[in-house]
Amino acid sequence: MGTAVTFRLESDLKKPIADWLSTDGFDVHFECEILGRRADLVGHRAGCVAAVEAKLRDWREAFRQALAYQLAADRAWVAMPLDAAARAYRQRWRFEAEAVGLLAVDDSSRIRVLVAAQRSPRLLDFARSGLLAEGLCGGPNGIVFSKRQTDLEAF
Repeated sequence: MGTAVTFRLESDLKKPIADWLSTDGFDVHFECEILGRRADLVGHRAGCVAAVEAKLRDWREAFRQALAYQLAADRAWVAMPLDAAARAYRQRWRFEAEAVGLLAVDDSSRIRVLVAAQRSPRLLDFARSGLLAEGLCGGPNGIVFSKRQTDLEAF
């Protein structure tokens, strides 16, 4: 059994989320610009771009940001510590209605999918193509975490 983790900063959530995305075959980038906003994590693999906004408490703000990410990402998620995600889950109908996923990061850094993200109803092909054409997060200087790496390159 792993050591319990207390999340003090949003950045504490990034590694568990990156691990989860990477396990699902995504190459993960941190702090990526999407149409003037910065997504905490963006993952891409053949045929899919996923954006994740991590917050410690304010699910409403994270939800608004995830809605904006849907313009360029196939799937968008809000990720929060388990206790905050449980409070957000009370409004799951909002997440489901807008196709935004909700992830909970527990004290052992495991990810729980509370609401599955669906294909974005707002996806603009030109925005997605532009994000991919930029090489995600500024190209070769972007911070990348993939299933082929064992540690994050920056933190």
